[in-house]
Amino acid sequence: MIENDYQTEVLMLKRILSKSACSSLLLVLMLSILAACGNAGAGTKPSNETASPSLASTTSAAPAEQASKRVYKDAISREVEIPAHPTRIAAHYFAAEMKALNGPLIGTNFLNAKLSLTPEQLTGITDIGGDGVNPNAEKLVALDPDLIILPNFLDQKVVEAVSKIAPTVVMNYSEDTFTRLKKLGDVAGVQGASDKWLSAYDAKVKKKREEVSSIVKEGTTATAFVLHSDKKLYVYGTQRLGPTMYDALGFKQSDKVKQLFANEPNALWKEISLEVLPEYAADHIFIVSSKMDGKTVPEMDDLLSSPIWKNVPAVKNGKAHVVGTRWGLNDPLTLDWLLDEMPKVLLQK
Repeated sequence: MIENDYQTEVLMLKRILSKSACSSLLLVLMLSILAACGNAGAGTKPSNETASPSLASTTSAAPAEQASKRVYKDAISREVEIPAHPTRIAAHYFAAEMKALNGPLIGTNFLNAKLSLTPEQLTGITDIGGDGVNPNAEKLVALDPDLIILPNFLDQKVVEAVSKIAPTVVMNYSEDTFTRLKKLGDVAGVQGASDKWLSAYDAKVKKKREEVSSIVKEGTTATAFVLHSDKKLYVYGTQRLGPTMYDALGFKQSDKVKQLFANEPNALWKEISLEVLPEYAADHIFIVSSKMDGKTVPEMDDLLSSPIWKNVPAVKNGKAHVVGTRWGLNDPLTLDWLLDEMPKVLLQK
């Protein structure tokens, strides 16, 4: 049974990688760096201290240069000297966060970014996606970023190699959306932008909760499921749809779902069998239909046509909603989008 959060999805992505592919990436990185004639970023040093950004204190640097840089301790406890206010950020993943912050994004992984950003939002940004989950070294070198941001599920050797291109910060990909947004705002030197975004989001939450008040009454429950691309059925915890269902609109978890996550309240999901789905159902059901190779997994049709599904009370009452893949994402732009989409679905006659 899969019980961790983002790690399951990352492992699925990594299946397409091989050791030779990773080695090839590292070779390309080294050759690209040499070709760039010394266009390397600042070094890093490991640390076991608790994370806390601080100003750099390099006595040899000129005062103006000192003030323009600082040391940031990232998600894997590396102390990295970064620009205080970067102007050319390559964020491998985290594109939606950079857009929400209006950060100076010049490169990102399009395979991931296209899940939540429109082609218009990606205009003027370079695709730096490489083999599997890794970035493309040559494109990174060509972009000449002054800051690179990576997720914490990449191989350490890849992180070390990319760090030779430009100052590189590793961020926690599985952290809750709002905490991650604030940290990325800090790294990007736009601390006030995250506060502004969160204030606007909170105001929208109040408005949307009022819109669904006739449906989401005190004690009304909801459960979210996903039939994943691995063809397995999972129950979501408080992540992904959770911030919208529970925190924003006011639904409650069913007692059975609470029990399922009692020992791991922060787990992304728990695998279940179709036979026990009715036990975890609630007054309202959302089921995310995942895709493989751009097509809905065929098992979804089997699930929706099964007697088990058809006999769930929420299905009979017209309160079961089959929703698209984007509903299962956890970036700030998607959560803002869900504040519109979920009430729209609930209020459909």
